[in-house]
Amino acid sequence: MRLFIAVNFNGEIKDQILVLQEQLRDQSLRGNFTRPENLHLTLAFLGETPEEKIGSICRIIEDIKTPPFEIRFSRTGCFTHSGKELWWIGADPDSPGLALLQAAHRRLVDLLLEAGLPVDSRSFNAHITLGREIKHSGPIILDNPEITVRVDRVSLMKSEHIRGLLTYSEIFGFSDS
Repeated sequence: MRLFIAVNFNGEIKDQILVLQEQLRDQSLRGNFTRPENLHLTLAFLGETPEEKIGSICRIIEDIKTPPFEIRFSRTGCFTHSGKELWWIGADPDSPGLALLQAAHRRLVDLLLEAGLPVDSRSFNAHITLGREIKHSGPIILDNPEITVRVDRVSLMKSEHIRGLLTYSEIFGFSDS
């Protein structure tokens, strides 16, 4: 099972994200744009994980013990890897919630590693993916977002292809409120 741990968003937040995604789509020749129902913030990517590990992962999510907080997303950008562009909305470096999010991420990764679970080793960059493999003919200019997300639930998510569509489903969620 392909798994990751994430913060999911309500419909109002997704609608705000989709405004920026539409700007990106309008300036792109083509790309693989994140489906609205798949918009999320990844805290840890686990990848292929045996089903018998799910119970341990759920207990780890419960052990993070992060009280609810808010984080502001106020910038956009692009990662480039192997000539492919991934466009994103990023957390405001001055958002007080960013330090709380980073601490939750570190605690989560430490607990996963202690449990012998492999975790993606890339450095944590709090972002929401708008689209992958974006191709464009000119510069892309997106409005600076002002999106504030309340983080009050952490979810274990499964990633799978269903009828040809990448689909994310919550297996477990924990709210520490």
